[in-house]
Amino acid sequence: MVIKILMALFILFLLALSYNLWYHSDKKFLIYSPDENSTLKSAMRITSVILVVISIVGVIILLVGSEKANFITLLLGSLTAAIFSIYLANINR
Repeated sequence: MVIKILMALFILFLLALSYNLWYHSDKKFLIYSPDENSTLKSAMRITSVILVVISIVGVIILLVGSEKANFITLLLGSLTAAIFSIYLANINR
């Protein structure tokens, strides 16, 4: 039961991150301006869509799958966020 609650919180976190990336794709994001960098804007929107898809898959796994299957959501969500973070760290300002 505790794992299901924690996974639900993780899925909510992924959705909040997705919303934040999509919302700021037309505004200033941290120290970057996506309007000046179309690649950053595309990366933000693509990452946002991927996070929503992972969240949907996570909800399905949470409702139907076993506790061990929740690892898929954790792995995909974490890797997606990490890859975007690495991309953001290597961007030329």
